[in-house]
Amino acid sequence: MMKIIKLAAGLSALSVLAGCSSLTSDSKQSIQYQCGAAEVELNFAGESATLHYKDSSVPLKRVVSASGARYNDDADPITQYWGKGSEATITWRGQELPTCVEQGTLPKHFTGRGNEPFWQVAVNPQHMTITTPDTEAIVDVSPAKVVSESPYEWRIESATETQLVVINTLCRDSMSGRLYPYQVDLHEGGNVYSGCGGDSEWLVQGVEWQLVEFDEHSLNTKAPTLSFLADGQLTGFNGCNRYFGQYNLGGELAQIRLMGSTKMACPDAASQLELDFSEAMQRVYQVSIDNKERLVLTTRGNRQLIFVEHN
Repeated sequence: MMKIIKLAAGLSALSVLAGCSSLTSDSKQSIQYQCGAAEVELNFAGESATLHYKDSSVPLKRVVSASGARYNDDADPITQYWGKGSEATITWRGQELPTCVEQGTLPKHFTGRGNEPFWQVAVNPQHMTITTPDTEAIVDVSPAKVVSESPYEWRIESATETQLVVINTLCRDSMSGRLYPYQVDLHEGGNVYSGCGGDSEWLVQGVEWQLVEFDEHSLNTKAPTLSFLADGQLTGFNGCNRYFGQYNLGGELAQIRLMGSTKMACPDAASQLELDFSEAMQRVYQVSIDNKERLVLTTRGNRQLIFVEHN
């Protein structure tokens, strides 16, 4: 039977994962966000703001909003910022970025899990749900406290002695090999359960990746690119044509499926690159980030496609 444990009065009204000061986007002159793999900055000046993404900037004007701070450029396609607390929804020239979290804070809704033994936690702005071999409980929690900044480390405490420690460093699942953006330690009942947290997709979304190494292909000009979009969609350039498809990083094995492309004719070298690249992409089973912050796709047959972030 699941236990429900309340925190001392007052703490439950606070935001669990804010991890920052009480200032909002209305009172700050500048905010840095992490939007998946992308870094985005917003500078405020009265009723105006400037959004910086990649190597470009777009001026915005404040608009009426029922909640939060909202700015846009009233263009088509639109660029828009909508900030609520430590998170924001940002649309860049018609393309919505992954959930943007103010640097130095955690997502409002956060999950962690581990193996041997299997355990998991789910944290929202009011509670933490805990499942371990010995415990099933829902506890109220206090706001995450920053205890270190290099890398960022947060501590989330509950009404009991249960405590969650989250570190902003890459973590690889001990069974599936899947990568996650956070390392997590759950201290519960005198035990320490170690594992990973956050969403794998967040590591690759928000930027365009450019291929820099693939077999013996020369990639000096018009190298293939890859962008992971929301809702499992992907798009890019294959060396000759634009392509689109779907991806799934949620299982033990990554899946990439190319659905279609444009049909332009290209020189022989570009056409061969298109063919080899498309064939390899369909056989990808592992997506990872190496110690040089490069995106590495590994195929059945052990071929590798290595990408870097393209500004």
